[in-house]
Amino acid sequence: MVYDPQNGLPASVGFYQAKPATYGDCPRAMRVTAVDKPDPSSPLGTKGIGEPLLGCAGSALLCAISDALGGHVFNRTPVVADMIINHVAGRPPTHGPLQTNCQ
Repeated sequence: MVYDPQNGLPASVGFYQAKPATYGDCPRAMRVTAVDKPDPSSPLGTKGIGEPLLGCAGSALLCAISDALGGHVFNRTPVVADMIINHVAGRPPTHGPLQTNCQ
């Protein structure tokens, strides 16, 4: 992500300009300084660690369902049973793609 150093605003204004981070973007050596410090926004000082993995699991499951259905592309999540049944039965999807606001 590229940010404007003066105002702190992101320079990417659309999805087509935002490149997802890859392993090549990670430094070889990382130093973590927040391990032994409590989180001031939590009443108990605890920190969450499981949230990043939820996106990976959902993406893997969606890819597995798509692969099992011959590469069908679902245009929204969550994928529910009705969406799978409609595809297998050859009926049109009940929902269209979500609209985006990229100018």
